[in-house]
Amino acid sequence: RIPMLESAGNLAESDELKPKPRAALREVAANFERWQKALETTPHTELAETILEESGYTDMWKNDRSAEAPGRLENLKELVRSMEEYESLRSFLEHVALVMEAEQSESLDAVSIMTLHSAKGLEFETVFLPGWEEGLFPHQRALDEGGRSGLEEERRLAYVGLTRAKKNLHIWFVSNRLIHGLWQSTIPSRFLDELPETHVEIAESGNSYGGYGNNYGGGSFASG
Repeated sequence: RIPMLESAGNLAESDELKPKPRAALREVAANFERWQKALETTPHTELAETILEESGYTDMWKNDRSAEAPGRLENLKELVRSMEEYESLRSFLEHVALVMEAEQSESLDAVSIMTLHSAKGLEFETVFLPGWEEGLFPHQRALDEGGRSGLEEERRLAYVGLTRAKKNLHIWFVSNRLIHGLWQSTIPSRFLDELPETHVEIAESGNSYGGYGNNYGGGSFASG
């Protein structure tokens, strides 16, 4: 197999095309090669804006007088804004691939396993959220390094997880967890106490805990 960019370059240097389209293809191939190298030193969001401008795609919709043109321009802005949530172009494309895969497999009887960050923008009939324990979620490192802002970021992630479920949501926590080869006692996440009790059904209950999670015993609970 020959990469598309390499194939385009080879075609542009051949006599199979007339001079004008050959020159245009050569320019496109050169632009892609330049943008690819720029990714090594340029933030992916900035590069995305550059590509949209230099390719003429943004100007094409600005000059378009059709009714759909304003919406297309807004979509381009939203594309760049959505990329800001990801550390790199690779992580953004992985998320896009995950979304497309989820849309294509909605009718399949399958389980998707992903992080809360990767789940943004996705929805499922039933969602399982394990590990809702203090120190794990919210993560202790986020609290130590970020303080209140770190806690708020963890809370936003909790909201992302909770709102991925269309119908049924199951949240799990344990009273003891094996960490670095040692069993350690845990307490339920403080986020559990922030859920409205009227929407929570306790599926299993053990001994009560002190501190956070006083409203729920050990085990799991479901939200419909």
